[in-house]
Amino acid sequence: MNISKTYIFKLRYIIPDFVVISFGSVLILGFIRWFFFLEYPILEIKEEVWNFWIPVIFPWIPNYFWFGHKFKFLTFKKDIEKRRFSFQLIIWFAMGIMLIFSQHYLTTTTGKLLTVKNVKEIQKHDRVRYYRITDFAVHKFIGGVQTHFRVSGKWNSDLNITIYFVNPILTHKTQHIVTTPAYWYGVKFHKRISNLGSNAKKERKYQAFFKECVTKMEKYDYHKLDHFECKPASVDRENFRTAIQFATRANVKNDVMVLEPVFEPYEKRDGHKLAWMFGSFIIGLAILMLTLIKPALMENEELNAVPDFSGPNEN
Repeated sequence: MNISKTYIFKLRYIIPDFVVISFGSVLILGFIRWFFFLEYPILEIKEEVWNFWIPVIFPWIPNYFWFGHKFKFLTFKKDIEKRRFSFQLIIWFAMGIMLIFSQHYLTTTTGKLLTVKNVKEIQKHDRVRYYRITDFAVHKFIGGVQTHFRVSGKWNSDLNITIYFVNPILTHKTQHIVTTPAYWYGVKFHKRISNLGSNAKKERKYQAFFKECVTKMEKYDYHKLDHFECKPASVDRENFRTAIQFATRANVKNDVMVLEPVFEPYEKRDGHKLAWMFGSFIIGLAILMLTLIKPALMENEELNAVPDFSGPNEN
């Protein structure tokens, strides 16, 4: 197979930087989050920010400062600037997906599991993300509920409804509650409905979903789980705590812990996140290499003005 020298030079000029910056971003962001927010936390940032917003925004920093001039050596018959920018979009998309999966992987893989006899033993240890509690009871007749609405989709066409239920976790069924419980069992249900109908129609759908959730909670098996997840700073924790406020009619202290049941084994918590991270990189790399085939190079005198570029003088 005869591969054009021009294409080889385009690959050599772009691909190594793409590889280094992509994995460098994964390592840098991963280390910053692990050291300053997980291992030695200096402040709380919502998990949704780490798992989505930072991975979406961060790639534009190296993209702008590093790749902004890299594609100036490419020329097209029309829409030159737009087509050059499309290469930056490919890099942004590939890096963003990589970072999303890497942050989700970091979230679960660094989570330690602690087995305790009852909830009273939790305070004797450093807080971890996952707990397995041998003996516990749930007070079914004390509880709170909170509903969270969020619009999504094109033109806000979807309405996401999440209903949060909380009940105190006790050491045994006959335990007397004299102060606000420190540990709460959290269960949530989610449903997406159309946001395009009338308010009355959406209200009917919400009420039907709410009744369905209440019926499920009346029959809920609180002991059917593998372990608990201690909810970190997140939208979920905020809404669970609001539900606790409704139950206790008092402000929720920071030491109150919401434990949500996890049904899959602890050993499977990472799923295929790491494979998806590498897979998204390979797909992004393949797309970038394919799109570099067609563009031509500038004329020699124009190439001399492009920083750090030394390429062939053939097309």
